[in-house]
Parts: sequence; structure tokens; C-alpha cells
Amino acid sequence: MLDFQKKKQLSIMVKIAMVDEDFADEEKAVIKKISKRYGASDQEIEDIFNSPPTSESLTPMTVNDKMDFMMDCILVVLADQVVTSSEDYFAKHIATSLGFKTEVVPFLIEHKDASREEMKESLIPFLVR
Repeated sequence: MLDFQKKKQLSIMVKIAMVDEDFADEEKAVIKKISKRYGASDQEIEDIFNSPPTSESLTPMTVNDKMDFMMDCILVVLADQVVTSSEDYFAKHIATSLGFKTEVVPFLIEHKDASREEMKESLIPFLVR
């Protein structure tokens, strides 16, 4: 069972996927994979798909959790291999709400094939202090 924070994070990922008004199968598959990693049940995933959030507010997160969530959001943005201007805008909005500079979004897109651990070290300069 998911805690409130993980549900909210997954809901935001659904919102990112839907912001271009095309919730592609590839985006759904990526969100399902992330959901399973978070420990979601099939029913929880369906509930999240059927009721995306009305706000993007998140509870406080550790720096590590913020980095993981930002990387997961970029996986969703890249899932259908098309980054629309609305997805880019929304990803940058999420980045700033997490305390990152907006430049983190193109950086993550450019380095999409790097390992998570590699990326975490690289994300430190993008944090607003």
C-alpha cells in the first residue's frame, strides 16, 4: 500500500503525462513500472490513472527523494519519445517546486541514459541553495 507522498508523486506523474492531452501507452507503462517500484497495487495504480491531482503540492522530501522523483518525472516525459512544450513547462514547474533550477530538466533529458547514482552526483549543482 502506498503512503500519501508516493500516491501524490505518482499522481503528478500522471498529470505530466496528460498535460499534452495525450496519455500515451508508453507513458502509462513507465508510470506502472515506477508505481510497482514504489510498492503500488494494481488497484492503486488504476485509481491514480483515473483521478489525477488538482494540485502539485508535495510534503517535505529529502534531497535524495527529490532527486529520485525528478528523475522519475523525466522518465515519464521521455516515455513516448516526444517532449512537448507543455511537458517541458510542467517538468520545469515541478523542478522549481522541488528546489531545483529549471535547467535541470534539459540536463536530465540530455543525460537520460546515465545511471541514477551518476545523476544524483550531477544534480547537486542544480539545487537552489
